[in-house]
Amino acid sequence: MQGRVLGVFAALMLWSTLVLADQRVTVPLVQGEDRAAAVGRGFDEALALETRAIAGPALTPARLKAVMGVLAKERDSLVLGYKETAADAGNATVAGNATGEALTLDVRVHGAGLKTRLRDLGVLSTLTGPLPYVLHLSGMEPSRTKRLSALQELSGLAPVAAAGADVPVLTLSQGRDWNGVLSLGEWSSTRSAKTLDEVWLAVWKDYFSRPAQAGGGGAGVEVRISGWLSSMGPMEFDRLMDGWNAEIERKALIGVEMEGQGMAGVWRITTGSREALSRRLEDAAKAQGLTVRIR
Repeated sequence: MQGRVLGVFAALMLWSTLVLADQRVTVPLVQGEDRAAAVGRGFDEALALETRAIAGPALTPARLKAVMGVLAKERDSLVLGYKETAADAGNATVAGNATGEALTLDVRVHGAGLKTRLRDLGVLSTLTGPLPYVLHLSGMEPSRTKRLSALQELSGLAPVAAAGADVPVLTLSQGRDWNGVLSLGEWSSTRSAKTLDEVWLAVWKDYFSRPAQAGGGGAGVEVRISGWLSSMGPMEFDRLMDGWNAEIERKALIGVEMEGQGMAGVWRITTGSREALSRRLEDAAKAQGLTVRIR
């Protein structure tokens, strides 16, 4: 019973700590800029920092710029709040101000929501290399699709000439609206919209959020790590694993239990490489004097 209570407590604490992620940013004030615009730039910088924290060094500056072109338009759903910490923030937007003042903000980012959005954009599935796909243009000149290059970089996709059974196929056409059909075997997604961007983002969101893709088709393992002195240890370790995108496709902390004189955490993890996950876990556990069991 005590183990179950601790597990529920840990789950609640985990939700409260992982849904929100704090980023402190400092944005220089631009002469003639209103306050809302300065705060908006701060939000974008916080989202970029959190995106880099989730995706890691494999996300190139050029691709981060492409990703931010999407996220900046969605900041209202990804930023949950902020607090000004600069002492002079109240006087920072006076007209004609050219004193080099800056606005410092503590920005609360919806970390779980941002990670889901990065998954839907294809970012988390293509960090180790581009995903091949076949592109068919129906009844249109290639010159009308110059935007495709930037969209491919955004989603981590590389066009190939021929499709295997595991390669998705995208057919694009344009009449009064843009139309797209993305298919893979018996699965397909069809969308129509006024712009190419809308169609592209919609069909690839459908693709990357499929259960088979979101789960990566990887193997599920149960991981038990023990040796902590308090229940905060497993929750901190869970946050550490948030950055292991190459080894972990999905994870859930399903319990925190008493074990001897200490605490143990139990996770359910989906991974594409049990060997790579095991190495990462063993290295991290050894550094903290912990014990790992995988089954």
